[in-house]
Amino acid sequence: MSIPSPGDLSRTIAAKANVDVSTVETVLKANGVTLVPVPPARRRLDIRRLTFSGTRSRTQWDGPFAAQFEFSDGVTALITNENLRGKSSVLELITWALRGSPRKLRADVRLWFERIVLEYSVNDVPMAVVITKGESGFLADILRASDADELASHLAGEEPSGSVHYISTGLSEPEFREQQDQLMLSLLSLEPITNFQRRKDSDQGDTRDNTWPAYFGGIYLPPAGSEILFGDVVFAALPARILQLFCNVPLMSTQIRLATLEKVIRQGELNQNRRIAEDAAARFQTRRDLVVELEAVNARLAALPTATGRSYETIAAELRRAERALDTASADARATGATFNDARSARQAEEQRTNSHRETVLAEILFQGLSPKHCPRCEQEFETQRVTREEDLHECSVCTKPFLVGEVDTGDVGEPEVFGDALAALKEAEEAAGLSAEAARTAADDASAVVQDLARALAAASRADEFTDRMRLQLEQARLLGRLEGIPEGGVEQEPSESLRVIEAATKILTEITGAAAHEMFEDLNTEILTLGRKFSIENLEKVELSRQGGMQVTTAGAEVPFSRVTGGERLRLRVAVIVALLRVGARSGVGSHPGLILLDSPGSDELTVHDEATLLKELDSLKEELPGLQVVIASAEPAAVEGHLPPDHIYSNLEGGPLW
Repeated sequence: MSIPSPGDLSRTIAAKANVDVSTVETVLKANGVTLVPVPPARRRLDIRRLTFSGTRSRTQWDGPFAAQFEFSDGVTALITNENLRGKSSVLELITWALRGSPRKLRADVRLWFERIVLEYSVNDVPMAVVITKGESGFLADILRASDADELASHLAGEEPSGSVHYISTGLSEPEFREQQDQLMLSLLSLEPITNFQRRKDSDQGDTRDNTWPAYFGGIYLPPAGSEILFGDVVFAALPARILQLFCNVPLMSTQIRLATLEKVIRQGELNQNRRIAEDAAARFQTRRDLVVELEAVNARLAALPTATGRSYETIAAELRRAERALDTASADARATGATFNDARSARQAEEQRTNSHRETVLAEILFQGLSPKHCPRCEQEFETQRVTREEDLHECSVCTKPFLVGEVDTGDVGEPEVFGDALAALKEAEEAAGLSAEAARTAADDASAVVQDLARALAAASRADEFTDRMRLQLEQARLLGRLEGIPEGGVEQEPSESLRVIEAATKILTEITGAAAHEMFEDLNTEILTLGRKFSIENLEKVELSRQGGMQVTTAGAEVPFSRVTGGERLRLRVAVIVALLRVGARSGVGSHPGLILLDSPGSDELTVHDEATLLKELDSLKEELPGLQVVIASAEPAAVEGHLPPDHIYSNLEGGPLW
């Protein structure tokens, strides 16, 4: 199946999340997620030699011991004809050196060892771990070299070579565990396995990082009785991640990481909305309590007595109303006063106009009746010609201008009936305006008196015994009002963020893509597993279906059950069948990335016959031709399943009842 390019994936995610492509790229980058398919990493882990020494105690074989085991491609078997003879301890010592801590090394056996040395290589780089017993516990050194033989000579005590370097020395057990964890992740290009795990009896959870010890579950296989396919512990995504050691499904690790991110971000936003709701409920209760308190304070304020028998608040309210009434009355008084002044001015102007007109008419009559003989300025007598011209030509002898000659009106002047009516009307208007102004002034004076009386009453109330209580209650009232203003009502639930929408969309899209890719690959795996399962004598095996989550459905005699429901022996055989199938298909398709080291303890201890175990070992050993570099170290208490089926130089044994070392 072809995988879409990162650009196509970004556009598809953007469309599904209803955001811009740039937003998708920003969100993914912020969370350390890349859509570039990572090609299978080169992971090669070979063990070469295990050397250890010490002193056995509290057994029938007490005393010092020293042992050395060498390993090559194919299957190396550790066999005794009885259990508890040291076979599993060899696997645990290898695990201790590679994993950073043993898995199930017995505490009493652990005390026997003085020095443990494992020589191995990671991606063809020679390395070694040296564990020695100190006064306060075991100490570890980690070495690397450019040549395996020079490293072996150095460990044997020869002069140090320039090709041998110490990565770390004198590490305590916790320090060694941490150092080996980080070192192996780095050398094998493995990322921490992050999963989201809910807490017991809670809807909340936390992310947990599982590192090299978790991956080691794909190297040291679980015992036959384990119900899980891979790994030491059961949690989401671990079996699927371990599958990545065997066959690299493009973008599956990215999809697993996105699924964890989605749960983390969703929980964070759900918790944020929960806090909003809780805060809103708390604010509602707080506001309700404050309102009750405020109402009680208001009631106590209103009930406070005064010297007049009325409360301070009542008098203050009356004073405010009286002040408003005074403002209105004063405005009316000013307006009516202005109207009166205007009426009086109009009346006075009319009287002046009437008098002026009458005087003008009388003056005209008077002067027209005069016959001047002398100049009114210089008192010189007019010439005879001027007097004559005045009489004949009606030309004024004073100013020489012509004038009309008519009958002099000696009757009433200025049409007095007209002037009299207008003046009378103005006098009536003035009188009415005066009355209105007087009434308005009286009303304003009355309102002013009311204000003054109420002000004195309010002052008296302020000086009353309740004044201190009133101030205290008013301060409390102001405090409560301030708190109410500072507490918003309700809360708005937040919509899913762009980050969550992008991560959700990316998870769904990559789930579909990796599901399709895994389906194609798993068809070949299922066929290979079915063939191997039948070869390993699983009766009536009809169908197996491996899931990309690391589980398996098994159909025998028409009944389909999960991997955990088949017998212990069948689980062991199927687990080995899965490994062989994964290695084969991974090698054929070029996507294999398992380190090539498998540790298997006591395969015949749980419902596995000698014949079945022999078949299993032969099948595993045959892979060394098909898969160069594959190493399998197996501990067995069934010599018949090993001898004659593996090369003699690949067998370490003690069949006389004693310990293997």
